Amino acid sequence: MGFCFDYKCSNPACGYEATVSGGKDHGFCGEVQTMVCLDCKDLLDVLTAEPSANAPSGLAPVERKCGECGGKNLKLFHSGKTRCPKCGARLKKSDNFDLWD
Repeated sequence: MGFCFDYKCSNPACGYEATVSGGKDHGFCGEVQTMVCLDCKDLLDVLTAEPSANAPSGLAPVERKCGECGGKNLKLFHSGKTRCPKCGARLKKSDNFDLWD
């Protein structure tokens, strides 16, 4: 089971929101890492490994790409440091969380 949090832009004129894990996380479907796609300017969880019976750890690495645009121009997200991908304002993390997978 993985966790996901709401991140909201602090700039009311922007209004950008994303629901992501906020870092490296894993569930039954595999392992994800929260990243910013510099191509479409979106914050998302990118699949980094998927279950594989052939891998010693049970997870095999996959090619990292944006689930929205397919772009590979990705930057790691650092909660509290990474700014809004749309306008550059601070992102606020919600205290509430949901479970995924």
